[in-house]
Amino acid sequence: MRILVFGAGAMGSLFGSRLSIRNHVTLVGRREHVRAIREKGLVVRGETKGVFYIDAIENVEEYEGYPDLILIAVKSYDTEDAVREIVRRFGKEIYVVSLQNGLDNLDKMKKHLGEDRIILALTTEACTFSRPGEVLHTGRGKTILGSLTEMDMVEKLGEELNLVGFEAEISKDIIRDMWRKAMINACINPLTALLEVENGRLKNPVLFEIVRRVCRECVEVAVAKGLDIEYDDMLKEVEEVIDATSRNLSSMLQSLMRGRKTEIDSINGYICKVGGEYGIRTEVNDLLVKLIRMKEARR
Repeated sequence: MRILVFGAGAMGSLFGSRLSIRNHVTLVGRREHVRAIREKGLVVRGETKGVFYIDAIENVEEYEGYPDLILIAVKSYDTEDAVREIVRRFGKEIYVVSLQNGLDNLDKMKKHLGEDRIILALTTEACTFSRPGEVLHTGRGKTILGSLTEMDMVEKLGEELNLVGFEAEISKDIIRDMWRKAMINACINPLTALLEVENGRLKNPVLFEIVRRVCRECVEVAVAKGLDIEYDDMLKEVEEVIDATSRNLSSMLQSLMRGRKTEIDSINGYICKVGGEYGIRTEVNDLLVKLIRMKEARR
């Protein structure tokens, strides 16, 4: 397949590198990253090792031809601009895959594309951006794919991901899985970003009590929205992810460390917004949103 990765940060670069083993991949990224890849290839260290010689461009106008699908890996606050640019260049019949955090990306995409053109990809792979031209694959995980209507391309992409070394599976309820992933992020990312610690530090009894409260609020909102999610199961999953990624730095902490905006509004902020619509109090989540915004303002 011809695959265009729009947003070649850490995760976009990781997926682009492995997919390039069997597919023609082009990365769209920041100037410094693109230049480094053109000069020396994309270096991936850690769980994935190698130098991948991949086409890299700075904007979609430089792309020649028409891709089979576009993997969107930008931050959630850039989603709508990215989709608008993609539609302007390739039209509304293009398949897009959201490889992103947050709960509002689907809504943003549906403003410009039909549901049958949108695929959601939820991953627990862990990757950090080391320097232009190099990323570090810090932990293996699972990638779940799904769509509200389209399944042929979902199955094709799932097969490709498995063939190049990822562990991919098809979701039977991608919206529910999207909420579960976002709730895990809501429990882990803000606290680690505020305290500037690795994920494993959240097993501290005092901090894990905060995790419990965040999780309970998230589940109450999800249930009010009609999702079948149990608090005990969700908390267990959060704890398992903390254990599995104990040495990792959350994406939210990485954003703050690099002086960039976080995705707090698309994760905890979105949960607070939906909670308000159903009359559910989300005091702990709301506090985390305010504290992260304060920290962002100090960048």
